[in-house]
Amino acid sequence: MRHGIHLKAWCKSTRTLKVLVVAPNWIGDAVMSLSLIQALYQDNTLRFADGKPCEIHVLAPPVTAPVYLFSHAVRAVQVEPFSHGKLQWGLRRQVGASLAARGFDMAVVLPNSLKSALVPWFAGIPKRVGFSGELRSPLLTHPLPKPSKKAKPPMIQWYGQLGAYSADLLEFPVLNVEAGLRTAACTEFDVLPGFLAVAPGAEFGPAKRWPAGHFAEVATEFLLRNPLQMLVLFGGGKDAVFCGEIVSQLPLDLQARTRNLAGKTSLAQAVALMSAASQLLTNDSGLMHVAAALNVQVHAVFGSSSPHHTPPLSSKAKVYYLSLECSPCFQRECPLGHTNCLKKLDPKMVVEQLVSASQGV
Repeated sequence: MRHGIHLKAWCKSTRTLKVLVVAPNWIGDAVMSLSLIQALYQDNTLRFADGKPCEIHVLAPPVTAPVYLFSHAVRAVQVEPFSHGKLQWGLRRQVGASLAARGFDMAVVLPNSLKSALVPWFAGIPKRVGFSGELRSPLLTHPLPKPSKKAKPPMIQWYGQLGAYSADLLEFPVLNVEAGLRTAACTEFDVLPGFLAVAPGAEFGPAKRWPAGHFAEVATEFLLRNPLQMLVLFGGGKDAVFCGEIVSQLPLDLQARTRNLAGKTSLAQAVALMSAASQLLTNDSGLMHVAAALNVQVHAVFGSSSPHHTPPLSSKAKVYYLSLECSPCFQRECPLGHTNCLKKLDPKMVVEQLVSASQGV
């Protein structure tokens, strides 16, 4: 039975059901969690006599909190004050006590750590759902068995199981950016809408990162064939050097049509800017999922990770993957030392798809 069916019997029909979602720590995972959140929001079994949907609040770390600000299904976002990797028992108890007064009916804990289950437990939320493991099952009222790591189901289905939603009930994640915010971001960073975005970083590790020369080859050919478009590179501070390496390999006249914004934007600004892009060329990354949720044409290069487990969730997305015998290995660095899954992926194949998409072919 659906979790919501049980909860509806618990709650009075005079008020809206309140759900707390404890968010994951990775940007891509945060975007993919929106499929579950949207399903909860649209679930008729969680609606009351006045027809109002459930009220969804998100407790998120600073790195992923901005994602949820762009979802119409989320009522409010609270940023966690915790330090990464630390238990901070007293602080978690304090945050839990502050949430207790808000009257949440259910908590859905998306991360698999013991720490992430503590706040809903301290808050005394009556129903606490999450996958079992890391000795945290006693903190959950409904600990569910984790999906098999070998099977690696698509991530939205992984999260969907926490709401007992089958794959056919899960829609692709959607992010919404207001036109005024998009225009303001483009003006602030001197960017013309309709640009080609490139997100060449890979926070997880170099085994997910296409070579700089490959990115530069595609960007050069695209800009030569599209003289009115700009190139904008995205990423965090750690990606600035790699992005600079790509820019340095472009002809000087094309560099004048390029903006390297790695490390210069907040995530919220990056989302607003990305909504103005015509296409994105990227590794398997958080920004790949952001662009897909914004309905931007995505060209995603996969190496050590699996396009089955974490694909860009858009009917417009194109995936480039060699499916070598040694991949996906899910390692941060190539265990064989060659990264052939990425090096041997021919940039010319990507160029033709990018150009075709830009011409509406």
